Amino acid sequence: MSRLTDLLDKTQTASPGIGFAASRQSAGIPAIALIGRVTAAELAENSGLADSPTDALLVTLDPSDSSAVSRAGEALQDKLWGARVGIASAEVASSLKEAGCDFIVFDPEDTSAALLNDDDLGSVIAVDFEDPEFAEDEAKAIRTLDIDGALLTPQDGLLPLTVKKLLGVQAMRATVRKRTILTAPAELGKSELETLRNVGVTGIAVNIADAGSEIQRIKDDIANLPRRRSQSGRGTSSPSVGFGSGSSSADEDYDDE
Repeated sequence: MSRLTDLLDKTQTASPGIGFAASRQSAGIPAIALIGRVTAAELAENSGLADSPTDALLVTLDPSDSSAVSRAGEALQDKLWGARVGIASAEVASSLKEAGCDFIVFDPEDTSAALLNDDDLGSVIAVDFEDPEFAEDEAKAIRTLDIDGALLTPQDGLLPLTVKKLLGVQAMRATVRKRTILTAPAELGKSELETLRNVGVTGIAVNIADAGSEIQRIKDDIANLPRRRSQSGRGTSSPSVGFGSGSSSADEDYDDE
């Protein structure tokens, strides 16, 4: 299991009891994982981005550029990081792993299916919400594959976070049934973070190159989120396990099989 997969699972499986927030923070387990998006070029120009206060980093790079892969590995040594690639083969996966990469975010069209055979390398499929070519049947088929998670990107942006957009997030989550990372802007506020946490989003991916102090603010907001309320609003309930580990009652509402 990749370190990212383990992290995403831990955000969802702990049961909030008395003193839960403090124990979660002391254990270094966020309520929702904060993943910093950055390009290989941005990382090369500003090495300080490697020390951004995120739980993981996602580096967009050309995997065929061995020097770029090597530089990213050196800059992110001992850190949890992954690569955002358009096309991935078994050979690409091997070279990225050697550089210290923990997970790969890939487009499905030209990625080798052999990539899914590597249990040590996390696999995250990239999905655009409103992609007309991404049929519902194809989305449902994703749940049958050994994929660790899905990176969901709203084409119209996440903010303002309306109920309609939240319905879109939930509909896609229920369709693919994978651990969910959501592309999000740095302007995301504490109330939006709480909403996304409450519906089961396991991670957010934020561009860190121009975010400045917003990344630390988001990190602090996540650490100080209130305890999760039950649907009845009369107490607390255990967070639902991520889609990669099973279904919740919310999933069953969408299941038409």
